Amino acid sequence: MSNTHIPKDVLHEIWWKAAGRCEFKGCNKPLYKHGVTLDKCKISEYAHIIADSENGPRGDKELSKALAKDPKNIMLMCPECHKYIDNEGKDKYTADVLFDMKKKHEDRIARLTSLCEDLQAHAVTYGAKIGNHQPDLSFHQIQDALLPNFYPVNDIPIDLGGNWPTAKEWDEYWKREVENLEYNCKDKILDKIDRWEYKRIALFSFAPMPLLVKLGTLLNNKHEVEVFQKQRSGGWRWLQEEIHTDYIINRPKYTQSVPVLVLSLSFPIAERIKKHNPNASIWEITIDTPNPDFLKSKQQLYDFGRQVERLLDEITKASNNHPLHLYLSVPVACAIEFGRVWMQKANCPLKIYDLDKQVDNIDRLAITIENKE
Repeated sequence: MSNTHIPKDVLHEIWWKAAGRCEFKGCNKPLYKHGVTLDKCKISEYAHIIADSENGPRGDKELSKALAKDPKNIMLMCPECHKYIDNEGKDKYTADVLFDMKKKHEDRIARLTSLCEDLQAHAVTYGAKIGNHQPDLSFHQIQDALLPNFYPVNDIPIDLGGNWPTAKEWDEYWKREVENLEYNCKDKILDKIDRWEYKRIALFSFAPMPLLVKLGTLLNNKHEVEVFQKQRSGGWRWLQEEIHTDYIINRPKYTQSVPVLVLSLSFPIAERIKKHNPNASIWEITIDTPNPDFLKSKQQLYDFGRQVERLLDEITKASNNHPLHLYLSVPVACAIEFGRVWMQKANCPLKIYDLDKQVDNIDRLAITIENKE
């Protein structure tokens, strides 16, 4: 047992570098509680690698005195490991072996304790004025929605643009907006995200449904994306409660016709779609009482995504991978989540429709999304 008086600052340094655990390789025992009773107590011992006496374990005529108070020469150990290396194990565990143990333990502790909890997010906006409604995508609204779970990386969001169609440019509008969205996503996010220190995306969107699905396919589940939903209260903050929704799946009796998927979550639209597609195989996801304000919790959105994943797989198999005709009446976050879980190689190609109230109040093809070869 050492008779050297080791200064308190040296003892403190040894303790915190070892994180209060035995530094003998493979032990790692916490030295601040009893192993049986779990009572808080100090069971640590300070073991000299090169003994502070030349006659001690691994002692040296020149180094013992010089290193007697050097924290680099002292290991934090439990009594069992300390006794072992100074007695039965003194020949097996040389100074070089113990120096290596101490270094690797302290390097591991330093590495683990340097890990910061990643709570940063790049705010991304995609929005257009809908009628007289202009979405508030200001930094103040975004920051309020993110805190306290996440923190914005920058005070200027990444803006992906977004425009609303006019009555005279239906086909031209969708073509132009898809091209703009693809370009902006690639230029502002996809080509740069590998170089970002923080790769999480916080997505705030308010745009036509087909474009939101397209956006979801671009920012798919290969990326970490937190999707937010505009609430009736005016903000984008999710409610804290974990609300669950029982999604209802209505399947067609016959699955060999043209596959159609109707999402009736905001409003019940299945009857309208059936009227214009009398011979189609119509699948539907709905809820007991469709309404535009039902989506208030991230859990509801997560549950929706899992239902969509399973149903898309079922439709793809039943329809022999024929294009799926998609009609949506859903909250914006659900449209994005649909695109994020749709798999470009495994699922049916998509033909997405939108209701053109400015022309003749019918659903018209807006966007086609093909599979990847």
